[in-house]
Amino acid sequence: MRPTYLIFLFLLGNLLYAQTTIFGKITDAEFDAPLPYVNIGIPGAGIGTVSDEAGYYLLEIPNDKINDSLYFSMVGFASQSFKIDQLDEANEKLLNISFQPEATALKEVVVTSGKWEQKTVGNETDSKLITAGFTTNQLGNEIAQFIRVKKQRPTLVQGFWLSIAENTIESVILRLNIYLEEEGFPGENVLQEPIYLELPNEPQTIAVDLTPYDIYVEDDFFVSIEWIEDLGVEGLWFSAGVFGKSLYARSASHAQWVKQRALSIGMGVEILQKEN
Repeated sequence: MRPTYLIFLFLLGNLLYAQTTIFGKITDAEFDAPLPYVNIGIPGAGIGTVSDEAGYYLLEIPNDKINDSLYFSMVGFASQSFKIDQLDEANEKLLNISFQPEATALKEVVVTSGKWEQKTVGNETDSKLITAGFTTNQLGNEIAQFIRVKKQRPTLVQGFWLSIAENTIESVILRLNIYLEEEGFPGENVLQEPIYLELPNEPQTIAVDLTPYDIYVEDDFFVSIEWIEDLGVEGLWFSAGVFGKSLYARSASHAQWVKQRALSIGMGVEILQKEN
């Protein structure tokens, strides 16, 4: 009886840990060129990745998620989704994607007459003793910070800053995102084109000029930094503090946002806000 029991456990283990591998290449349909850093994942499941510099991606999906949809998104392009169980029957599925540019009506941002107030909003710590980093090494992992603005007041996001406590990785590129607040969490991304940050290989506070991007909001929003290259988790740490604005994080592309209650990190924005 024991051999039968062991065989049963072996088969059960294979079923429990069975997975499907989906891989392929993502291209820009307009220029027939590779599209890097596309977010790919099952919404809310914590299963996701980001395409590499050449547009290639690979994602392993547990078979208990085979009836879900796989979502592809990129700022400036129309999102796409696919039912996983409707792809070709195989444990390895090739799925090449061609992304069409998304037609959006650009808002003309004009600083009109009247009084405008410049503000710095965020956590201004530059500590090298208390530090924090990304919660996982999964591509698409994000750390976001809530930015409160006075309701219904035109606001221009003019700059971003981030305090680096330690960076032993020679080359790090992060993506900056700006999300509207929806039910207390990051919602729609308001950017019209991606913004990338190249981090210096030394402790310092970097400042990024965002005025060329015409980022306009009228309500509370979130600013986030996103892990988009597989470089390992060791060696990149940000200044942190035990007091300050709470952080929000998600583990991978299209994962669920979770409020973090432990530390705040040194980052924030410069805004220009019209007074009533």
